[in-house]
Amino acid sequence: MDRADLGKTQNVKAKVFEVILHKLPSGKSPASALEEQLNDFLGRRPDLRIVATHISTVVAPAEPNAMPRSEESSIIIFCTLFYEESSATKA
Repeated sequence: MDRADLGKTQNVKAKVFEVILHKLPSGKSPASALEEQLNDFLGRRPDLRIVATHISTVVAPAEPNAMPRSEESSIIIFCTLFYEESSATKA
């Protein structure tokens, strides 16, 4: 953010994408699944400005002091896209 933006209010929105590993089709990578979701979202909103991104992984339910067993847990990858819409998109 530059000095000209300091006094302006920002209207940052967030969109969360998720990939649940055990629900992916055989042979499909988590990266390609996220890429498809992101490209679809961005393709429908060509005028938005990306502010930041964040990726996290969650194992649910968490198993203390042990590696997760695939039959009892899910590994979920979340990608959060923080963005602003241009004034043309808001109208």
